[in-house]
Amino acid sequence: MTIAEVAKLTGKSEQSIRRAIKAGKLKATLIDGHYVINENDLGNYQGVSQSDSQTIYTDSQAIVREKDVLIELLRQQLTEKDQQINQQQAIIMQLSRNQQLILESLQIKQEQHRGWFSKLFKRTTDETN
Repeated sequence: MTIAEVAKLTGKSEQSIRRAIKAGKLKATLIDGHYVINENDLGNYQGVSQSDSQTIYTDSQAIVREKDVLIELLRQQLTEKDQQINQQQAIIMQLSRNQQLILESLQIKQEQHRGWFSKLFKRTTDETN
């Protein structure tokens, strides 16, 4: 395991893990410039038996897998919500276009009526003069 993995697993900072390695409290092997920590050595460092250490490690892996599954589920839900929002926006745009067309048609009808009324009103005023 890497220093980062051990830090996550133990709840300590990476710096604390490095200090433990330098102090000789935690056994680690340097491979290509990176420390690698054996699960048994981690168990010894934590004062846990080998079987308990394996159980803790297995449990932490299960928790990480559960988190990964949950994150993926949330991503899928976000994608679905984004699709729903896009569909609703398209519907709103269509309704807005329809409303604009209706308003334009009403304005044309009003103009036509005004023309008819003004003709009628003009005749009435001409006849009275």
